Amino acid sequence: MTPYDTIKFSGAKKTYEAMDASAVVDLGQMGGNEKYAVDITAGAHGFLAGPTADDFNCVYILGTTYYDGLRRIHSVPDANSIYVYADYTAETLATGDTLRTAYVSSLPYEFLGFNLHLNTACATAENLTISLDSAKGSSFDVMLYIKAMNTVKDIHYMLPEPYPVDANDVVDLTWANANSRIWTIKFFVRSRV
Repeated sequence: MTPYDTIKFSGAKKTYEAMDASAVVDLGQMGGNEKYAVDITAGAHGFLAGPTADDFNCVYILGTTYYDGLRRIHSVPDANSIYVYADYTAETLATGDTLRTAYVSSLPYEFLGFNLHLNTACATAENLTISLDSAKGSSFDVMLYIKAMNTVKDIHYMLPEPYPVDANDVVDLTWANANSRIWTIKFFVRSRV
């Protein structure tokens, strides 16, 4: 069996957030690992960094000129900033740019499933959805999973068969999280090349 990758996300508010119309800030090298980082501003975003450098969380950035894609979170210094690993290029973000709980690859891949854990069971019936946002256009988009979250604390869902995903298609999880539960989500994906 071919090994798979685990992509981890975590937060304490909704699984997506609009960024502020502000300039990206160059943070230089961070953490002594020769990697460069930038500061992205998104008011009260709710995303969390991983507990250690080896157990890190990710965020998917959408709508920017230079920072789109899956990014590893270095740290979350306050409620309005998120430090992500990226080479710096000057850019002023727009309010339509978003932070998301999503995965994309420049190579074809398979979406295998996901895990979700909440610190406390949800108390509202709002839906958690996972959808495929096709690079070919909206007529190729697919709903992969939907669940009313009332009383849910944990989900482990593996697709009956791996779902083939084309290069540059995005698997996107959305959930409003009105109760502000702390969540951890793991996507399981496998390269097709």
